[in-house]
Amino acid sequence: MHIELIGSTSAGKTTLAKKMAEAGAKNGTVVSLSDDFMLDQMRLNWVGNDFIRRRLVEAVAFAIALTRLSKYKEFIDFVIAEGRNSPGSWFYKINRVRNVIRKIGIFEFIARRAGSQRVVLADNEGLLLGVHNLFVHQDSHADPGKIARYVELVPLPDVVLYLKQDEDVLISRTLARGHSRVKSEQDEVAHFIRQAVGVFNEMVKLPALQRKLLIVNGELNVEYNGADAGNAVFRQVADLVQNGRTS
Repeated sequence: MHIELIGSTSAGKTTLAKKMAEAGAKNGTVVSLSDDFMLDQMRLNWVGNDFIRRRLVEAVAFAIALTRLSKYKEFIDFVIAEGRNSPGSWFYKINRVRNVIRKIGIFEFIARRAGSQRVVLADNEGLLLGVHNLFVHQDSHADPGKIARYVELVPLPDVVLYLKQDEDVLISRTLARGHSRVKSEQDEVAHFIRQAVGVFNEMVKLPALQRKLLIVNGELNVEYNGADAGNAVFRQVADLVQNGRTS
């Protein structure tokens, strides 16, 4: 099962993913974060240095993405066009596009190798999270039509977990930890966070996502939204989230 966690920076995606992995280990469910899963499949999970692990995942993911250029041509053309039109330096534009295209490789790797008996969590590397790379900027507002087009062009995971946190909490956390794309000043961080929250709130309204969407609030309570509460897959994911509260 492939689960993507989405939400603004500082929403707690990685923290929740780790809690879900711990909860899975306690009840016998194999739950892996995407980086760990990829390295394990490549027999490289013995690498201990976090920087090297990240570079290995990025290199493999980008290589896979390059082999899927024809399959994702329309999506890549869209991403390149939006990246070119985004504000900032050319280095900033290229980096945004590169980060989104790399996510194609991660999605493809998980889709081909995860199977039905293993849960893989994409906490910061999901394709849907690419909207943050592409549309959240300090100096512009995202077009809802372009957000809808982005979602239309990407393959979707089995389940989407949207971490919905109060803006004040997100702003406070981002000020404390910093972010490479925004200065650590109250007004600028607040604007950046509001941009991000607006983009994700717009995205989760889309019918294609509603059917796969579970919303998780700051207390890790799960709302089924448009997803079928009786579906065994959604129940399993909700249980992992709830059990993660006490792991």
